[in-house]
Amino acid sequence: MKAIFYTEFGPADILQLGQRPKPVPKAGQVLVRVAAAVNPIDRRLRAGELQNYFTRQWPIIPGWDFSGRIEEVGADVSGWQVGDDVVGLAFSWFLSGGTYGEYVAVDATAIALKPQNISFVEGAVLPLVSLTAWQALVEYCAVKPGQSVLIQAGAGGLGSVAVSLAKYLGAQVYTTTRAKNFDYVTARGADYPIDYTAQDPVTVILQQQPDGLDAVLASLESDNEVRAAIQLVKSGGAVAYMNNDPPDMPEIAAKNIRAEFLHNRPDGACLGKIMTLYAQGKLMLPEIEVMPLEAAARAHKRSESWGTRGKIALHIQDI
Repeated sequence: MKAIFYTEFGPADILQLGQRPKPVPKAGQVLVRVAAAVNPIDRRLRAGELQNYFTRQWPIIPGWDFSGRIEEVGADVSGWQVGDDVVGLAFSWFLSGGTYGEYVAVDATAIALKPQNISFVEGAVLPLVSLTAWQALVEYCAVKPGQSVLIQAGAGGLGSVAVSLAKYLGAQVYTTTRAKNFDYVTARGADYPIDYTAQDPVTVILQQQPDGLDAVLASLESDNEVRAAIQLVKSGGAVAYMNNDPPDMPEIAAKNIRAEFLHNRPDGACLGKIMTLYAQGKLMLPEIEVMPLEAAARAHKRSESWGTRGKIALHIQDI
């Protein structure tokens, strides 16, 4: 099959386009003919980050997100059949066969039906960011109507989805972004966008919420942003860290703050609930830029530029 792969860690230009063996589904898996998305985690793993968490077999086909059509059903799989249109998260702690190829073999427990009014491209960009936002805001932070939430980097892929989800949950939504993205984030439910290039978000938020916020979804990696998340949370609040362990700050214990580095979890049942919300228009889709599979290196460079809004999708094939 046609696929993007790499044989060593390094910059985006190490990504190669070529032929790789078509995967064979194991027991409990389905084989899906796919379209795929680009996530920041893809280029971080390609660059050699986070390798203490993963094992690998070279060459590595990157990518976890996908949408597509089931082409083969493995043994011990029930409830799915050839021809079903699905979305899913092909997450694994073993890096080898990802979604930047024409086919992927994935656990049947990690997929959900693709709604008819969601395109394959739209479906391909949603699983990772949507499950991450849900597991952070609903499961970990337990956001309730009327509470206050900060979503860092609200115009990014995760931020776009998390802002919409926080608003659906009934929260007052603060988010950081550049002024040029204010219309974009407010359209998705942000009540208080803050231009971090012109104002200090901690100062702005604490002027409006002197006791602090109920929850922060912290996706930025700088020391200042990692610590700011703790400074902004009220006693008994929660911080879900997407890319970092919590900082060593006495305020965490003193204010009884729950803070944790959350790892996303494939969950087809949960993803199915989320996809229904998208289909019903209760959650807003992120803005999507589509590139061909052959432009994977350029897509990674765009992701690394920190100038993207919403998600980038790699179009692999028409289905």
